[in-house]
Amino acid sequence: MKSLDEILALPSEADKIYYLKQRRTKAPDVKTLYDDWNPDRHDVMDTEKRPDAVVKVKEEGVDRNGRTLPAEYAQDKINPTNRIPLPLEQDIVNIHTAWTVGNDPAVECEPNDDQEKVLLQLVNSVCRKNKMRYNNKRIVRSWLSEQEVAEYWYTVEDTSFWNKALGKIKSLVGGRITPKYKLRCAIWSPFRGDRLYPFFDDKGDYVAISREYTVTDPDGTETTHFMTVTKDKVYNWKMGATWEAGKIFKHGFSKNPTIYSYREKSLCHNIKPIRVRLEQLMSNFADCIDRHFFPYLILEGDIKGTPQKSGKNRVIKITNGGKVYYLNWDQASDAVRLEMETLWTKAYQLTNTPQLSLEALKGLGSVPSGKAFQFLFMGTNLAVDNHAEVIGEHIQRRYNFLASAIGSLNADYLKASQTIDIETKIQPFSIDDIAEKIRNASDACGKPIASLRTGVMMAGLVSDVDDEIQKIEEEQATAALNDLVDPTV
Repeated sequence: MKSLDEILALPSEADKIYYLKQRRTKAPDVKTLYDDWNPDRHDVMDTEKRPDAVVKVKEEGVDRNGRTLPAEYAQDKINPTNRIPLPLEQDIVNIHTAWTVGNDPAVECEPNDDQEKVLLQLVNSVCRKNKMRYNNKRIVRSWLSEQEVAEYWYTVEDTSFWNKALGKIKSLVGGRITPKYKLRCAIWSPFRGDRLYPFFDDKGDYVAISREYTVTDPDGTETTHFMTVTKDKVYNWKMGATWEAGKIFKHGFSKNPTIYSYREKSLCHNIKPIRVRLEQLMSNFADCIDRHFFPYLILEGDIKGTPQKSGKNRVIKITNGGKVYYLNWDQASDAVRLEMETLWTKAYQLTNTPQLSLEALKGLGSVPSGKAFQFLFMGTNLAVDNHAEVIGEHIQRRYNFLASAIGSLNADYLKASQTIDIETKIQPFSIDDIAEKIRNASDACGKPIASLRTGVMMAGLVSDVDDEIQKIEEEQATAALNDLVDPTV
């Protein structure tokens, strides 16, 4: 396979793009994945695979000459078939997403000097300004459902970010020049209309990524674009009669400003047959209820008269051993309900997904403690730990890039960006049982483990903590003075 430099040196633009599209990993089947993700595109909603029933006016018969007469149907009159889609993939993926990055990843760093301390604050500020708390969810959701996702960092001209970020630390940064550019983040994924082509070298290292996308002009004209991001440049092409080279520019970073994550199969790939069967069962059962909600009255033998439609004294006269009874179907509904409940449970069990509905949580009784919560959702925590193999590395690369990017944009922190050591760790969602932690710590230490100020802050009952502490100390002093005074004197 050609190297990246060899490809970019080819004389033909079409040849360049042809080789840049060669993947070492299998490209996701975007249509199938989106059909599974969007319940409106499930097979149960397809009118060809699940057609409506037409109203039959006359049954098939035989005329006097023995010829078969076809059945007759009412024109433009149908009985709609029930179609019940289940957004099972969305529910499971959303739960895993919230469980994985619902809590912000822990950032661990011990700055060696003031420059590294300021750099860490700037990195955290960039993440806040770009709403990475929410982008984390978009990234994980795309990775679980679309199989691949990339984030792209670029610069836009704006000094306001640096003015605000450095405003509180002027004593450390002095009167240095304020950079003109700030960092922005974009997310690329298949459902967003991006066709991604990651490029790995012979050692398996990620060195570049290409993105093919379509832009629609106001007049409705669609133009296909192709861009490639390497460690130092961004290349652009546009499709006309053939591929035409566009703008090439240096992005200004010392590292590739893209971060890419991939998985071989979507999270819900293995439970698709279960979801399809559940949709069929529920839709067919709904049809059955529509047809048999009112039971059939069976008349056998000689019957004289029919029951009145109203009134209490409704009588049917039966002669010569006739019978009247309703047609019941006692066991069918139980079998369907058992299968549906079993399949529904299996879909969540096979993906280690907790069922968080009110019905599923009724059996827990009171709210479980923090330790009980950990045991109860151990399977989900193990699944999140597996997700962290990729997502944890993705977030770690982001922080490494941001530290380097700030050093590239602001020379004052170039040295600090080369020495700072930032570690990140995924924090699965959990019930933080503070009371249990305090009790365990008190039992271990045998004495108070927090100051009065910390206790008042944890209580969260007042906004002015210092004023409340002062009042508490005054009340304690008054109580102590009263204890010294003999009330009998």
